[in-house]
Amino acid sequence: MSKLPIIDSLRQRWKRSIPSDVLKTDTVLNVMEGDEIVVTYTSAVDKMKFFSAFIREGLENGDLVTYTYPDEESETVKVKLREYGIDVEKYEKEGALLLETLTEGFMPNGKLDYETAVTETIEWWVEAKEKGYKHVRGLEDLGDFSFVNGQWQKWVKEYWADPRWDDPITSEWVLSDVSPEPALGVSMVPFLIEMTAINVERMTETEVAELLKALGGINVMFSRAFIDLIEYMDSFSELIGLDHRELIGRKFLLEFDPVSDYEKVVDRLAKESIANIEPIFVFTSNASPIHKYLAKQPTIKFFLTSFSTSIPKLTSENEVLLPAKSIPLILEALSKVLETHADANVCFVFDILSDLLTSIGREKTFIFLRHALDMLSSEKITGLFLLNTGAHQAEVVSQVRGFFANLLTHEKDKIKVVKIS
Repeated sequence: MSKLPIIDSLRQRWKRSIPSDVLKTDTVLNVMEGDEIVVTYTSAVDKMKFFSAFIREGLENGDLVTYTYPDEESETVKVKLREYGIDVEKYEKEGALLLETLTEGFMPNGKLDYETAVTETIEWWVEAKEKGYKHVRGLEDLGDFSFVNGQWQKWVKEYWADPRWDDPITSEWVLSDVSPEPALGVSMVPFLIEMTAINVERMTETEVAELLKALGGINVMFSRAFIDLIEYMDSFSELIGLDHRELIGRKFLLEFDPVSDYEKVVDRLAKESIANIEPIFVFTSNASPIHKYLAKQPTIKFFLTSFSTSIPKLTSENEVLLPAKSIPLILEALSKVLETHADANVCFVFDILSDLLTSIGREKTFIFLRHALDMLSSEKITGLFLLNTGAHQAEVVSQVRGFFANLLTHEKDKIKVVKIS
């Protein structure tokens, strides 16, 4: 599609009206301070793409990053990290990146020693804080637990659930209001960001469920999330008969019935984007079901339209408030994201078409659609536009459909492909 002639001049006016820090975009994974993430995978997925993003974001943020990996991957880990843009030698030399095998971490003397592993880790966290690192970002890839002969239950009991993790007298990283010594009351939970990865390829569904239940039931002071790379890689794509590679670059219109659970479809798209290390941005109203359903996912950046604001406002780390009737400001937010992620695959969800049609009318909404689709014309950009067809006349719905080569509908909790080009 050719460039619309007035877009460049409009952008110049918009840029003068929006402070750049308001539309600042976050990292792809956007893990939060204090987060602990448990990732499950199999050999069929590219785990190193996901791991490398976690590691790279930490290094670029000034964190101390540790990566413990299965012994059999010793020859490939550094190669893969380099492939995904990490200067391994530089960060190792600076001391910001520490790589070790599971044997080196849990069996330094040739014998499995969970107690020493816990002690050394706690001491190491304290030392990292004293050296001025912003966070300690740890990645433990436990593989299939072959380093402990598959005895994950013992690992959970003796390492993961070790009471010293939560003891403020033993562990300075625990939040404590009862410690009489200031040095023992250091609030170090936000200082830690942890990811634990497990290869579940040889485990049954029952065993996986038992493992995740065990990991989720221990009382450690983290915000915990589970990411299933196996399920998420094509979570949305598989609903419409595609794989993720075929999804990238397409722009869809999704017609939905508001009484259906259409927000779950958007949730699947968000999870697929996250698993494939692609940033996702959602434009919706601040009171929408989409926002309510997805708001707790820190990896999603929201641009929330509101009738109560006349200027963009940063309301939280991953939410920006935009004037609901200001097409220029909405498009400038889109432009800012595209500039920031010019070389990346990016996903957008627009849940504002029905609101725009109702508030500013058909003509201005169609102007917005033309501009937005022109800006999203790159083959790296995936877009999902939602439309509540029951809220508009058939003629209007038909005209909106004319903008899209890929049409989907969602009724009675099922998604249907009308056409894909």
